[in-house]
Amino acid sequence: MIEIGEANVIAQQMSVELVGKTINELSFGNAVHKFAFFSAEETSYRNWLVGKEILASESIGSFIILKLQDCQLTFSEGLNFYWLKSSESWPNKYQFGLHFSTGKRLAVSVSMYGAMLLQHASLSGNKYFQVALEKPDPLSEEFTWDYFKQLVATTKPSMSLKGFLGTEQRIPGLGNGTLHDIFFTAGLLPQRKLNTLAVEELVRLYQALQTVVTQISRQGGRDTEKDFYGQKGGYQTLLSQKTWRAPCPKCGAEIQKKTFLGGTIYYCLHCQN
Repeated sequence: MIEIGEANVIAQQMSVELVGKTINELSFGNAVHKFAFFSAEETSYRNWLVGKEILASESIGSFIILKLQDCQLTFSEGLNFYWLKSSESWPNKYQFGLHFSTGKRLAVSVSMYGAMLLQHASLSGNKYFQVALEKPDPLSEEFTWDYFKQLVATTKPSMSLKGFLGTEQRIPGLGNGTLHDIFFTAGLLPQRKLNTLAVEELVRLYQALQTVVTQISRQGGRDTEKDFYGQKGGYQTLLSQKTWRAPCPKCGAEIQKKTFLGGTIYYCLHCQN
C-alpha cells in the first residue's frame, strides 16, 4: 500500500514525467473493480480533464495530487501505476487511464481498494482527503515535538502504540507497513500502552517516526512497494513480510509475528519492550 513515504516519491516522479503535459483522452479502464472509487461520472472527468495541462504534482499523507487549471486529480493508497510508451500496450486489467499529447499513457489499477478522485468546487470532498489536508505531515516542519505531545495528550491513555499511530487518522498516510520499522527503531513494542511510556520513550518514538518516514522518502520508497515506474523502492525494510523469517537485524533473535488490531505485527522481544 502507498503510505507517506511512497506518496512523496511518486509525486516527485509524476512531477518529472507529467507536469507540463496535456491530457488528450482518458478512460475508466478495461476491467470493473468493485472497490475502485470515483467522485463523478466518466463524462465529468472527461469534461474537466481532457485538453488540460498538468501544472503541478504533490502529496499529502498517502494521497498524490495532480493539479490542473480549476481542478485536481487525486490518487489514494491501494493503486498501481504503469507509465507506458506509445508503443506499449495497456495492462490486461486496469481501472483508469490517461493519454497524453506526447503519446505516452498512464494506466492505474486497483489492488484491494483505491480511489481516483476528480476534485473541484462543484464536487463534495472526500472525508479522508480533507483530514489529510488539515493535519501536518511528518515530513513537514509543522510536525513538531509539541504537536506530537498534543496528539498524545488527546489520545486515550490506554491506547496501544499501534492504535495511537495507525488508527483514527491521527497521522494520515501512516500505515502498518511503516509502523513496524518505526517501533523497531524506537525499541518499543507495538502493543505497549501510551500510559506506560516515560518521556524519553515518547521522544524516541517521535524521533523514530520522523527518521523512518524521511529515510523511506529519500530512498525511493520501501522495498515492499512499487513506485511510479513499477520499480521496488530502495529503502530496505527492517521488519516486514519480506524479512520477518530472518533473524533480528540487531541481535539475531527470532522475530515474532502476530495478529494485532486487525493486522500483522512483527517485533523482537529482545530489542523492543
